[in-house]
Amino acid sequence: MTQVRRSDLTRNDRFGVVLVFFLTAGALGLGLLLRQGTYNQTWSYASREAGIEAEYPSTWLVDEEGPYVARIRDPKARPFKTQYIVQVVPAGGQTSVRNVLDNLTLRRSTDLAGYRVLNVEAINVGGATLTEMRFAFVDSDPNPFIQRLPVVVLGRDVVILDGDRAIIVTFMAQENKFDEELGDFQQFLSSLRY
Repeated sequence: MTQVRRSDLTRNDRFGVVLVFFLTAGALGLGLLLRQGTYNQTWSYASREAGIEAEYPSTWLVDEEGPYVARIRDPKARPFKTQYIVQVVPAGGQTSVRNVLDNLTLRRSTDLAGYRVLNVEAINVGGATLTEMRFAFVDSDPNPFIQRLPVVVLGRDVVILDGDRAIIVTFMAQENKFDEELGDFQQFLSSLRY
């Protein structure tokens, strides 16, 4: 006689297993959609004192405590945090863009290891002709107890002369992520209002 072994699972048990699988897959899919939606969002930054407004990625952090109007950084970037820095410096009637760039170069060459200016050129942003300086430097951790290789950082300064002031917008990212992050910086720059 042949014995037929029956499964101990009932129809409701099988339905429950399938339902749990689909609910889990649906929840994961919804979570990914929500994450992607917030990842592509931007938030508004406004400094009334400097008269500057811009849109930056919603997952980034804003710092206003330094010698700049704002430093906006990606907290997830490692080892060097991708950042935008907005500065306002006085620029009288005789001040040229070249003077502003030379001042930046002198300051950075003493503060940043291996700082080099790569080129200076005119660019067009939103119908306005601005001056852009590309540069590179080496970022190393000053903490001797953390073992990390130095990182090559690429950057761009965009100088905007606005009356008696110069607005300097800086973008810095490590070399292997620079091109990937450049599109976001260009959106930030095009959203800048002053």
